[in-house]
Amino acid sequence: MGPFRISIIGIDGSGKSSTTLRAIHSLNHQSSICKTGRNPLHAFKGEISYCFPKAAKVFEDLFKRVDSTKKRGWIGLSRLLFVFFQGWLEPYMIKRYCPDLIMTTRCMVIDSAVYCDFYYPFLSQKVTIPGKLKLAQQYSRLPFRDLYFYLDTPIETAMARIHKRISDDHPEITYGRDYWLHLHEHKDSLKLLDLKFRETLKVAQDRTRFEIIEIDTAIRDEEEVARLISESSVGVYKRCLSGSWVKI
Repeated sequence: MGPFRISIIGIDGSGKSSTTLRAIHSLNHQSSICKTGRNPLHAFKGEISYCFPKAAKVFEDLFKRVDSTKKRGWIGLSRLLFVFFQGWLEPYMIKRYCPDLIMTTRCMVIDSAVYCDFYYPFLSQKVTIPGKLKLAQQYSRLPFRDLYFYLDTPIETAMARIHKRISDDHPEITYGRDYWLHLHEHKDSLKLLDLKFRETLKVAQDRTRFEIIEIDTAIRDEEEVARLISESSVGVYKRCLSGSWVKI
């Protein structure tokens, strides 16, 4: 049947990375888990091993360089290259580690369809959401996930987290933080992102079967969100194994 695929998605600043790592630390004592995407790793029985750290560093350095140019086309091209790499990485890690779960902080299909409008705005007028999903799936060579956690985050909270990330990454900066914001890390862009994620998930769910669990991060801290992700992942995965929930 293959591994059970899970993605934690949401707007920038929703806490995807930190809650995903917390959930992996909780789950890996009972399940073998591969985290793909940025900084890929394998975790099992408390031991964590990073996969291709040199390649991960190359991509991180590339992202920093192209993001500083503020040029949409170059930024989009770097993300397309990363998505294409993930199409090779995920099958490789599955073959090498035979994990029970695959967890990612983004979905290479859903996120690609959503963010392409920011990097290539002309696509929003020429290609429908089903068309973008089809192109993203063909390009990434990856399936939809079996379970999505959508982190519903207030825009103000997301912006505060983004500014904290900038302060942590650039402690020498005492002013001009907005310079380090990504193209879509502004209030209006985040509102639009939230809308696009919801629309794209709905369209994708009409094409294939998967579950969506929405988590309100305004009333839960990261530890509570991670615990809910862990518990819900186990519950849905057990239903899958028992046959009461069938993968397609």
